[in-house]
Amino acid sequence: MRYAGLLLLVCGWMLAPAGRAQDQVFLTPEEALAEVFPEGRYFQHDTLRFSPEELEAAKQALRRTEPLDSMLVVTRVYNAEGQFLGYAVITEELGKHRPITFIVGVRPDFSVEKVAVMVYRESHGGQVRLPRFLYQYRGKTLRDPIQTHRDIVNVSGATISVNSLNRGIKKVLYFVTTHYQKHPPQLTYHPN
Repeated sequence: MRYAGLLLLVCGWMLAPAGRAQDQVFLTPEEALAEVFPEGRYFQHDTLRFSPEELEAAKQALRRTEPLDSMLVVTRVYNAEGQFLGYAVITEELGKHRPITFIVGVRPDFSVEKVAVMVYRESHGGQVRLPRFLYQYRGKTLRDPIQTHRDIVNVSGATISVNSLNRGIKKVLYFVTTHYQKHPPQLTYHPN
């Protein structure tokens, strides 16, 4: 299955007990890729693994106290002509009680193309999935604060969810930017 790596992150909700009825599934991994890169036709998956030193540097750069995952699956996206469109990363960040699963599309210049919420598991704050809120991330880079009351407008009743998305998007930009600036991807793809 060509999307097996992407499915690992969101399979937990499918195996969850019936008591988790508040899970709102908006996009499958395939739908999420099409949402952030509608012209994408070819996909190459990279599994980035980070050393303890790299994770510590990331925590300091991102000003995070909680641990970061030592692995990140990045999908390089190409159009029908084989031209590189960007990177897509499915990630999770803890909301108030449970994780929010979302995808971040990153352009070749390391700016955000689009963000889409895939699975929302909280009882409040689901407004963060709306396009009018998510649009404000478009064009953000690692140099931007990506913080509420600085360059992101909060949503009343969804402050924790907004902060979770902010952290996750900044994390994705950090790892994609730092890795692929050192190891640039192929700019064209030729299917076999």
